[in-house]
Amino acid sequence: MSSDDARNDTGGKPAPNRRVLAIAAVAVVVLAVAGYAVHVLTGPGSSAGECVRITGADGDSLAVTPDDCDADLANFRVGKVVDGADAPCPEEGVYTEARGQGSTTLCLLPNMVEGACYGPDDRGFGGLVKSACAGEATIKVTKVIEGSTDTSGCPDGAGMSYPEPPITFCVVPADL
Repeated sequence: MSSDDARNDTGGKPAPNRRVLAIAAVAVVVLAVAGYAVHVLTGPGSSAGECVRITGADGDSLAVTPDDCDADLANFRVGKVVDGADAPCPEEGVYTEARGQGSTTLCLLPNMVEGACYGPDDRGFGGLVKSACAGEATIKVTKVIEGSTDTSGCPDGAGMSYPEPPITFCVVPADL
């Protein structure tokens, strides 16, 4: 078949070259795999108020997974998302800062509920996870005050407060 016959069979347009189609198909597959890898390595985009499970160390192995706030392993709530991988969170030292390979910093606060106890999280990133109410390093949340950063509403003023979103956790040692 001549090139003129191929042109006539396709309505006057040259027949597509199989090699070009194969290269295009491979390019689409490579882009899809690369996109998936970026998603897995950097975690899905998180937004303020969302609860997340964080494992791994800060940096390359950090894994951020959105989770139901009632889940025992949802160890953090996103307080604020700051543009820039090196950008500080408001009121430095108050939030736990998570930086993956993306271009944002997650300003994290603990995901805690009234009446529950929390102990150190040993899965790599740190923070607190729900635990039995025993042990020196374990705390019990006696009250959660949404919309306020004032710890004076806590017994003996013992609390942890965060400005964004404004919330105060009143805590006592779990052994009490």
